[in-house]
Amino acid sequence: MDTKSAHTIKQHIKRAIEELSLALTLANEASPADEFLRLRTSVGDIVARIDTMLQDNIYKHHPGLDGMKD
Repeated sequence: MDTKSAHTIKQHIKRAIEELSLALTLANEASPADEFLRLRTSVGDIVARIDTMLQDNIYKHHPGLDGMKD
């Protein structure tokens, strides 16, 4: 994958994570505590899998796209 495509994919993934965070905010306000905790755990698992995918498929080949690295 070329760097431009990798960057575009990373931006879409970042927006997806932001949307998941917004969904959690809404769920926190509208759900009983036990439901919210289950949802938060599920979203955490999803974000962890996304991060693993980024590490394995994008940052490995394009380390400059990882904002955590210099």
